[in-house]
Amino acid sequence: MKKTALMTALLGLAVLLWAVPADAKEVVRSFRQQIPVGSADRIHLDFPVGEVQVEGWDGRQVDLDVQILCNHTSNRCENAAKALRLVYNRAGGQLDVRIKDWPHWGDTKGLNVRATLRVPRNLPLQTKLGVGSLTIQGIAADVTADLGVGEVHVTLPQEAIGSAAIDTGIGEASLVAGGHRYSSEGLFTRERSE
Repeated sequence: MKKTALMTALLGLAVLLWAVPADAKEVVRSFRQQIPVGSADRIHLDFPVGEVQVEGWDGRQVDLDVQILCNHTSNRCENAAKALRLVYNRAGGQLDVRIKDWPHWGDTKGLNVRATLRVPRNLPLQTKLGVGSLTIQGIAADVTADLGVGEVHVTLPQEAIGSAAIDTGIGEASLVAGGHRYSSEGLFTRERSE
């Protein structure tokens, strides 16, 4: 019983820190670029808090539009946003894209990411998001989605050849693959693998 109450409180805190009406958010910083995949044979994306949308496409680069937002205008949030870096690395056959220098949990309330990314549809994709909303569609290879708290929705095309593994600690997960819909929600959402 204590564990359920603690997790409910944590979920409530995460929702308060992340979910604010869209009109209250201010874009403080933006990153817009295309990153060539090079010889990488898989993609890894890692974002801390926010809304991330990933779409498969036929290009051989990762096209990204990342906005850093503050839920409320404050010097503390703006300074933290300006200190962030978008970094990428091609090592070990993987293209790794992440936000670096994110403040420690609780140091800056209201700082979050809104990211739209297009990635090569035929490369395996692994995504990680701490808190927020993650949407993945159009990937025809293996997909792994790891979300701490929030919602994750994955839609794979009919011609997809690969597997999907979705893991969310607290929240909602859905997968549409091969014309079938699978979903799970709750305090501890099961890992979905298809």
